[in-house]
Amino acid sequence: MIYEYALEPELVTTWVDRHVGRYFIEKFGLGQPRIVSRYPKRWKRLVWESFPGGSEVERKRLEELIERVSETTVKRQAGQWDPARTWVENAGDEHARVPFHAILARTNPGAHPLVITADEIDDTTALWALPHGCTTARTAIEMAAAVASMLRIADVVVFVDPYFAPENGRHRRPLTAFLRAVLERRPSEAPQRVEVLSAADGDGRATPEFFREECERRLRGCVPRQLRVELVRLRERPGGERLHNRYILTDLGGVMFGAGLDEGHPGETDDIELLDRRQYEERWRQYGAAGPAFERPEPTITLDGVG
Repeated sequence: MIYEYALEPELVTTWVDRHVGRYFIEKFGLGQPRIVSRYPKRWKRLVWESFPGGSEVERKRLEELIERVSETTVKRQAGQWDPARTWVENAGDEHARVPFHAILARTNPGAHPLVITADEIDDTTALWALPHGCTTARTAIEMAAAVASMLRIADVVVFVDPYFAPENGRHRRPLTAFLRAVLERRPSEAPQRVEVLSAADGDGRATPEFFREECERRLRGCVPRQLRVELVRLRERPGGERLHNRYILTDLGGVMFGAGLDEGHPGETDDIELLDRRQYEERWRQYGAAGPAFERPEPTITLDGVG
């Protein structure tokens, strides 16, 4: 649902035209299925070093362009870089180490299958044209596969399911698959924070004691060794936001599941939708940033991976 793109610095400098720049500003960032890779680490500096010079207006446009498309980026750790090779050659080597979704460049002299050249960037090009939603089977494997591209590049991951019940396998199996996807061929170290948010006791939900016991007994083996997962139960505030919809929110964007984050019956499907910028910012404020939308009446349950 959200994919990592490597951008050749020299290509970015050709986007200073106002209309061209606006097109790419709108195609990357929060609410979009494309996120810029900070490859190499000094990517911004390389863009400026590649700028052939121009008017003050063009410099201002390039400055805005760089800041906007790199508002959120994938921060790669220990990326390969050989100063004797071109950026495109280096990006191809880095892709072999940990893959990008695509590489955008002015030319493709090596005919690399993941490189999209300037004249191929089009809303009909397969590696560029990405949907904002999809329909998937309600199985752990298919649900995780649908969002794996987002999970593997995120630094913060928040699962929101008011009805999450660790005693039920239909909840545990997708969570296990999601957590494995978080670590699958990551371009960086393990995420800083992984949370599961659900609803607190009341309306027939489990007591705090039962919920904690079930989490510690049944979920610890579901958490991969490199991860720490925190489980938090929320309570609605009187007259406040309702705790109902199901989301996966990250620092790079988020998605909403129509039916839920649990498995369904055989043959069932679900619609997953990418949140647009305003939707994401509102839900991130409520769930991802520990905002005042909900109370946290119970202690956090922390599970360190052993699986």
